[in-house]
Amino acid sequence: MPEPPPPKPDAADVYLRPILSWLASHRDRADLELEELAAQLARLCAAPLPARQTLKVLEMLFAGTALALERQANQLGKARIPLARQTRLQFNTLLEVLDDFALAYEGVLSGLPHDAAPEETRLILARIATCLSRHLFVCHLVAAPPGRGIWQRLHGVFQRAILPTPEEPAPQPPIAYREALLLACAQPASFSAEALQFVAHYANAQARYLEILAYAPIDTQGVFWIDLSRDAAAFALARRPPPPDHLVYFFSCQAMAAQARADLAALEQGQSPQALGLPSLAGTPIGKGTLRRLAAFWGKPGKRRFPRRRQSRRASLCAGLTRLWRLLRQPDTDAAEALSQWMITNESPDGFALMHLHGKAGRIRVGDIVALRPEATGEAAERWMICLVRWALSENPEHIEIGLQLLAPEATPALLAIPSDPNNRAQTPALILPALPPLRSEPVLVVPSGAVNDPEQRLLLLIEKDNLEIRQVRATGISEQTGTVEVFTIRNDAS
Repeated sequence: MPEPPPPKPDAADVYLRPILSWLASHRDRADLELEELAAQLARLCAAPLPARQTLKVLEMLFAGTALALERQANQLGKARIPLARQTRLQFNTLLEVLDDFALAYEGVLSGLPHDAAPEETRLILARIATCLSRHLFVCHLVAAPPGRGIWQRLHGVFQRAILPTPEEPAPQPPIAYREALLLACAQPASFSAEALQFVAHYANAQARYLEILAYAPIDTQGVFWIDLSRDAAAFALARRPPPPDHLVYFFSCQAMAAQARADLAALEQGQSPQALGLPSLAGTPIGKGTLRRLAAFWGKPGKRRFPRRRQSRRASLCAGLTRLWRLLRQPDTDAAEALSQWMITNESPDGFALMHLHGKAGRIRVGDIVALRPEATGEAAERWMICLVRWALSENPEHIEIGLQLLAPEATPALLAIPSDPNNRAQTPALILPALPPLRSEPVLVVPSGAVNDPEQRLLLLIEKDNLEIRQVRATGISEQTGTVEVFTIRNDAS
């Protein structure tokens, strides 16, 4: 009598056993290869399993590989732009894994029965929002545009999350969705990677207080609106009114801006970042400058002051305070390798947009000081305009665009000395920018970040012209703090 055939293995044995075996040996490993994780996700998505069983394994993968995904993002935060080819591959793989996770959760959501518990649906929506918002954050870190359709998928999470349920007649969308909105309203392209990580931490802490409404608040200052039909983030109401025939939602960032101002005031009065529940970076000049800018971006998003005019003329650029200082002191001896060549694509009275042509652009960082000299004739051909890098965008290793804010049409190089400093920092390079009425009625001083610990103390400026000039000044206020420079308004001090 022939033996009966062995029973066929079920789907759990065929598909899940290899996934669980891999996860058991790779759980919480920061050094796992993202390609291996992508393969396991593909295996899981191809498995003919019930939605709830898929969700259970997906949750295990999500929790067990979170450390590796965080490590990959932190590594990208240290990379220079434009990204090297190998780093670009790492970036693309990370985005693919995050998208695979989001697609897997979206598949589970579509496969759930109609009587699924609200808690189950909220969990899946939160995971989708986390993956997609992380995609956006990683793109911001390396100044790359987000993937197509990411914001529309996030808006889909919002739309599904606000459907009324018996338990919650008016629920709010996941925290990750609100965090992504706050981050987008903070103009992330205008922060360095280090500052952006602080912004993301701060936005995460404030996101729970963000309430999205179907109507515009009475006080329209700091109000933004979202159009669920657009693949775009939020728009400031002060800059653009919503279309009358579209379904839009509104939210106010006034409370978040007020908190940023309060935290900044507490830090300047001597409180520690730890006492305020903030990262240690908050106590540094770059952290304080970030809070100052967050308060402005969230609380008073202004209109563009001047229209942009398209251009197509070349310009030379020198990046970095020290190089710029040397260039202005000895303009005839500037080294060619310190300069890069750019194309001005548009300009206005307060700034420029540039596209890199050739030369070493890897020294460019958001928040850095640069000197710009457009092609010209006569005296203008020798004049270097002083600008601050406000944003950067890099779509591939051969391409980088930057936006510059014009600070002054010229500058005077000086050496900074602080009489009360026992270390006598007489060799600190600084730039004196002239007053520009009506924009500013006082001159400003540009120094390396952290060079002036107490703005109220006397400062000595040594200026070498035909003779050595010594000028004693005091700071009257601070207008800019970044990771590389600080900008103080100053006045002469005769005391």
